[in-house]
Amino acid sequence: MKKNDLAVFKLEKEGIKIELEAHRPVPLVATQLAVQPIAVTGRALEPAHGGSTTAADQKTTFKEVVSPMVGTFYRAPSPDSAPYVQEGQNITKETVVCIIEAMKVMNEIKAEVEGVVAEVLVENGTPVQFGQPLFRVK
Repeated sequence: MKKNDLAVFKLEKEGIKIELEAHRPVPLVATQLAVQPIAVTGRALEPAHGGSTTAADQKTTFKEVVSPMVGTFYRAPSPDSAPYVQEGQNITKETVVCIIEAMKVMNEIKAEVEGVVAEVLVENGTPVQFGQPLFRVK
């Protein structure tokens, strides 16, 4: 699992279930594999600051939309289309925020959190890992 940077491995075959999970310092979210669309759970985060914080900064917390699988991240349904979401856009739990391609299947990823997109953390067309943050929402 270390060699291939896997966080979770699940196998179910002929009535036998195997589930392996690597211990990591950051908690991972539950996922449903090979289901389209896939629900992603948001995590609350404290903002990262490199200095002193004000009272307003201390009250601001972010939620993250994380990748439920390993695959390729796409911000839009096609290369010629506008991205699903932009920074500053209000989103609901049902808003489709991106597509992750896994094994030639395009999986629509819903936000599962409400708020305003504060930051897009991944470049279009790049590989993502299970549990990797994709968007920050405030």
